[in-house]
Amino acid sequence: MISSKKILFIDDDNFQTETRAQLLTDTHQHVVVIVDSFEEVEILYQKNKFDIVIIDFARDFGLKSLRYIERMDPMQKIITISENEEYSEHKGCDYCVSHYSRRRLKPPFAFLKLLRLVESFELSMCEFKNKF
Repeated sequence: MISSKKILFIDDDNFQTETRAQLLTDTHQHVVVIVDSFEEVEILYQKNKFDIVIIDFARDFGLKSLRYIERMDPMQKIITISENEEYSEHKGCDYCVSHYSRRRLKPPFAFLKLLRLVESFELSMCEFKNKF
C-alpha cells in the first residue's frame, strides 16, 4: 500500500494544473496544495512540511520559488516541469544530481509518468541527466 503524500504544486492555477492535482488526489488520496505566486510559496513553505514539491520553474515566480526552497532545504524532493531546454540548476545535471533531490519532466508527458515519480521518487533517477 502506498501512503498518501503532501504535495506543494507551484504553477499557474490553470485547468491543466487543477486536473493533475485532482487526479493525484483522486487516485491516491494525496494532499495537493496549488500555489501561483512566490508570496504564497514563502508562507506555505515556512508553515508546512511537504513530501514533494512539483514546480514549473519556467514561470515568472517558479525559478524564484525553486531557489527559495533549495535554500530552505536543499534535499527537498522536487519534480521540475519545463518545456524549454533550460536547466533548473545552472551548473548542470551532474551538479544537480549530486547536490539536490530533483527529477525533471518535460511536457508533454502522460499523467502516469508524474504519478510514478510521486509514488516512487526515491527509486527513480532523473531521465534527463546527460541528455542536455
